[in-house]
Amino acid sequence: MNIIEIDFDKKLEIKINNERPVNLTDLTVSLLDLSSQFQRFVERESSDDYDISSELLIKEVRSGSIIVELVTKAAPLVPLLWQGGSLYQWVTTSSSIIDWFLGKAKNPPLDLTKKDLQQWKNIIEPVAKDSGSQLVISASDNATVINQLIVSSEQANAAQNFINRRIANMDEPADHIHSKKVLVWYQTKFDANSETGDKAIVEDIRKNPTKVIFENNAVKEAMLHGHNNFNKQWHELAYVVDLEVQTINGVPKLYKILRYYEDYTFDPEE
Repeated sequence: MNIIEIDFDKKLEIKINNERPVNLTDLTVSLLDLSSQFQRFVERESSDDYDISSELLIKEVRSGSIIVELVTKAAPLVPLLWQGGSLYQWVTTSSSIIDWFLGKAKNPPLDLTKKDLQQWKNIIEPVAKDSGSQLVISASDNATVINQLIVSSEQANAAQNFINRRIANMDEPADHIHSKKVLVWYQTKFDANSETGDKAIVEDIRKNPTKVIFENNAVKEAMLHGHNNFNKQWHELAYVVDLEVQTINGVPKLYKILRYYEDYTFDPEE
């Protein structure tokens, strides 16, 4: 029989002081994404050497304002990872994230992905929609509040506007320069006047064939004829190039070849 130990002394209380009825879907998604963010925090910040539960469990739902008490499984005896415990530290980290959303901090306390940003947008959605409402996240130990985060409806809206801008910027192409990368051709037209049909693989960046364009025709002309030192065809050789990688949503979508190092061309099978 598996016995689950619950630490009922340490709780995370989620309270929405609402002015209007809260949409059930908004509330459900908010709680699910809050739990997901707590899980990501624990898994990211704790050591792989210790199996620490990051699952939040509902202990009680109380009447009045929307109040949900969450508890977690008791942590095993491990070296101190967070001063005040994981719930305390997560509220501290969350407060720093909200401060960043509101322009009170220059940088976030940790790297946030597009999914993280979307989840935070969902977490504060119930109060963002309800003018005059308030979200209160409290960590308590033995009924004593040890850490607290309060987000007003006005702050939630400002935070969501920041998140929307941030996500929009993530969707824009980002340019990155990579020097001396090994490239193998996947297909090409070998037409100096065409910029369609050329694809290559740079395994160090992405294993899939990716569209290629050239900085200028001179670079392309230099790569059209293979290499005189090898008896193999052009598509059997590996080339060393400087390239600019353009990404969308973090995925490389275009390589622009800036320079071809002819003397570095080699047979990948040797």
